[in-house]
This record gives sequence, structure tokens and C-alpha cells, in this order.
Amino acid sequence: MFKPLSDLVKSFGKDSDDLLANRYQLISQIGRGAMGQVFKAMDKSSGDTIVAIKFLSQALLDEKMRHRFETEAKISALLGEQSNHIVKVKDYGLGNDQVPFYVMEYLEGDDLDHMVKKKAISINRFLYLTRQICLGLECAHNGILVNGELAPIIHRDIKPSNIFLAKNTEKEQIVKILDFGIAQIRNPNQGTTQQSFMGTPEYCSPEQMAEEELHPTSDIYSLGVLMYQMLTQKTPIVPENRTFQSWYKAHQENIPQPFPSYIQIPQDLENIIMRCLSKSPADRPQNIGEILRIITPLEREYNKKHTSDKTSVSSTINVQNNHKVQSLQQIYLQSNWPEDKPQKKIVFPCLTDSQEGTFSSLWTMLDSEDVNTFQPKSTLCFNHFMFQLDPHPMILWVNLLYSRQYEPKWLPCYLDLKTEIGYQISHNLVAKNLYYIMLFEINKPTKYKQLLTVKINEEKIKQLDKFIIKSSSWQGKSQPELSKIILKKQFESVKATILSAIYKSQP
Repeated sequence: MFKPLSDLVKSFGKDSDDLLANRYQLISQIGRGAMGQVFKAMDKSSGDTIVAIKFLSQALLDEKMRHRFETEAKISALLGEQSNHIVKVKDYGLGNDQVPFYVMEYLEGDDLDHMVKKKAISINRFLYLTRQICLGLECAHNGILVNGELAPIIHRDIKPSNIFLAKNTEKEQIVKILDFGIAQIRNPNQGTTQQSFMGTPEYCSPEQMAEEELHPTSDIYSLGVLMYQMLTQKTPIVPENRTFQSWYKAHQENIPQPFPSYIQIPQDLENIIMRCLSKSPADRPQNIGEILRIITPLEREYNKKHTSDKTSVSSTINVQNNHKVQSLQQIYLQSNWPEDKPQKKIVFPCLTDSQEGTFSSLWTMLDSEDVNTFQPKSTLCFNHFMFQLDPHPMILWVNLLYSRQYEPKWLPCYLDLKTEIGYQISHNLVAKNLYYIMLFEINKPTKYKQLLTVKINEEKIKQLDKFIIKSSSWQGKSQPELSKIILKKQFESVKATILSAIYKSQP
């Protein structure tokens, strides 16, 4: 007989012999779901850090469910490393009576379900939260490496209770997507055909209800239901009753309800939500980037309005000073590593508005030794652009940091021309002919250590401009992950050639 998990808390004491996996001291149960239970615990081998531990339900201890539970842990671990908007998984193991468990970061806060049930969310808060949900979901759809190939992850259960609103150190809410327990890894060559229905009918796409092949557009449908509910406290699809058959018919046939007239939302936002709810996957936004292109500028606009509304008449002079755009140097000096980016060796692009204009930059984290090696006076930076139009317009923007007597450092970064940030940065590089590289030390996010200024020669600017123009008329099926794979392979094949040319050019 298995010992109930609720009894495990009592059995794990403070002595090392009583710890789960000789490491974790269980404190109390904090959650229960279809696949298992979640406990608050203390990691005794890591300075008594508080963690959350999920156990697979003992009623589900067969080989199939063990495999699914382990897959959930692996997917979450890989995605959590890439995005701060996906719950981080730190450990996996077998506990008492061979019950599988995995260890997650402990989050303080509440889920979106509780917030929505209390009241409809304001437009300003909606945009702030939805952008973060989109960033996490975009990371999952971009995929993980499986046997050397990028495989998109389809969550299949996007709903309010799986969106957690955690509090960060500054008491701001940071979104974390939870529960990849029924997620599917989509093999680009084989597709993803469901063996049986799994999900929450209220939020499922028509094709998920019909057990058909799924694409990321299925999650986008679920996101549409979620966005509508965040603004109205209601779901856009209403069945005759709450049986599976009624939900199936409703998602296949019922037209989504329009937004109530008393809710004033921007037309662009209403249009994108209704597109997400299209019956046909082909009529929906084909990737999360399309939604972000609407959400992101609206959020900036509402933030400016919100700031303006909060400013009193008596502080007119301060208002003028606060709204005065700072110099690029001042902005960079005050910039910290973004909280929604993991503190690891990654490279990501950014646009900055300043007194001098708008400029592109690459933000990257490196080991302290590397950061100290590549100082502006002694470092040369070589850039190289690689292009792929089909199956998706994508740029691989490669930077190579070179300093004599030290090993060169590659900094590759993708620019998806069908996303807002990729499109804007590509145009900005052509317009400005230069950009900046900000080097941060790992685990030191408060200020960059080195700032490099990099120019682009005229020939490369012409190539970049030519590709942007060519990609503007592209109308194929959105498959960014496939273009990334092609570019990555091309990059690996030319690295030696690029290095050889650089060595020859240097005295």
C-alpha cells in the first residue's frame, strides 16, 4: 500500500535521514491538481531555500503517466531556462515508494483565475499581463531541441488557473505559465496528432476538441478565450450546457459573442482577439509575434497616458523634466538587466529611444572573465548577417568579439522579420549604420560592465536592406523555427571561414 502524500509531510523531519532525496524537507501542501499534489518545501542543501515540489498522484502510477510526468518536468526545465515567464524546474527524482516528483521555484502570489473572478481587468493591467503571457507562450512555440531539431511546444491547457501572477522583488506582478502536464512536443516533420482528447473544454480550439493535428495556433485560440475573459469576466463561446458534446458543438459552430458596449477597448485590440477566436486555424494570427505587434505599442501608449493622468498640476516643471527624453548615454547607464530575461549566457536585441534618436543594441551576459577581456579599447567586433526567406523570413545577426591573445567570442542573435522587434531593429540598423553591444556579468544585473560601439559597412547595409525589401512581400506559412534551424546549420559551416578571414586581416 502507498502512504498518502498528505502523511509524507509528517514523516519528513529535520534529520537528514528523513529528508526527501536527502535534501528536501516538506513543510505543507499548497496545491492539488489532476496529476498530483504540490508541497511547499525547504532545500536544506541550498541555504534553506524555499521551493515547491510536485508529486505525481499515486492513483496514476503507471508507466504511461510516469513518462508524461517526466516529460512535463523536462519541458518546464528547458523552457524555464529560456524565459522568466515559465515556471522554473530545478530537480527531478523519485521519492518514497518510488513516487516521481520534480522541484520548482516557489512562487508567492495568486493565479489569474482568482483575479478574473473578483473583477474585470483594466485595459492597462490587461496589456501588462497579456504581453508577459505572450512572451512565455512565444518561447514555448519557438521550441526546444529534440535530437538536434527545434520542436515547438503546444501547451494545450492555456486557462486562467494555469497563469500565475507572482510577486517579484519590487512587488510588481510577473506572469508565470504553469502546468505543461498535457503539453505536446510537435515534431516539425511528423506533426502532432492527438491520441485522445485532453484539455479544458471551455478553452479548447475546435481542432483540439475534434482530436485533430495541432499547431501553435491551437494555443492562440485558447489565448483568445482567455483575453476575452480577462476583459469581460465571461467566455466568448456559450454552450447549451457544460457537457463535452455541448462544448464541442459550441466551439465548432457558435459565433463568439461581441464585446459588451460598456467596455471601451481599442479597435486594434478587439480585432486581434476576435481573430484569435476564428474557427479555422488559418484565419487566426499565425504566431504570437502578430499579437505582440498589437499589444506592445498599446501598452506603451497606455503607460504614457497613465503616467500623465497621475501627475498633479502643481508639479508642471517636474513633469516637463520627467518627460524630457534623456541622452542615450544616460539611459544606458541607468539600465539594468531586464527581469523577464534569465541571468545566463544569452543575447537579445533591444531598441532605445533617446535625445539623439532611436538606436539598436545587443544585450548579453557573459562570465566575468570574458566581460573583462573584451574592453572597448582593445576589442574589435566583426558582424555578419545571414538571411533565410523560406520557409520564414529570418536574419541571423552574428557578432564576433576579437581581442588579441584571447579566444574569440561568438554572439549570434535571430531577427524574425514578422515580429515587431525584429522588423523595427532591422530597419534601424539600415538607417543608423551602427549599434551598441552591452556586456553584463552573470549574476550582476544592475549595470553593464562594457559598452561597445559597432559600425556596419556599406556593403552589409545594402544586403540587409535588400533582404528586408524582399521579405516584405513574403506571404508563406509562418515557420520561424525551421528557418532558424537552416540558418544555424549554415552558420556552423562558415564559422571557420569567418575566423580565418579575420586572422588574416589582423597584423
